Amino acid sequence: MTESSGPEIRPSSLRPAREDIPVPDGYGLMPLVDPFEAYVGPFFERMRDGPSGPELMVAFRVDERHLNGAGSVHGGMLMTFADAALGTAIWRLTSRVPSVTVSMQIDFLKPARLGDLVETAPILTRRTRSILFVRATFEVGGEPVLHATSLWKVLGA
Repeated sequence: MTESSGPEIRPSSLRPAREDIPVPDGYGLMPLVDPFEAYVGPFFERMRDGPSGPELMVAFRVDERHLNGAGSVHGGMLMTFADAALGTAIWRLTSRVPSVTVSMQIDFLKPARLGDLVETAPILTRRTRSILFVRATFEVGGEPVLHATSLWKVLGA
């Protein structure tokens, strides 16, 4: 078997699969760099004043593509969004240090439903030379629906 680097992806050319989802008030479109994220997107972002200074907020609006058979958001969709949100936050909070997910712990707290806006403000909790530690609580209308903690490997370290 030979190794392939795959197709060249130009991040600025990726558009979300659904362009009819309205951008929530105060948010803008989050740039998409991953084809799978583009398939389930759009995702949104904004800055807000947090207790320790400016915070990146990331969100997505639940549509019918994101649901499971019980009518709530599929756990895989929430995990995909968590990975995208935490990765985006790390990219910004570390001045674009390339890194990849090593592990992620997810706690599903409450279901999210069709039409809900799922929001989070990821926090970089610790940084070593080679590992980044990040966590986030994801909310709908101020109510927690998911909590994620994750470790990211700094590439080249």
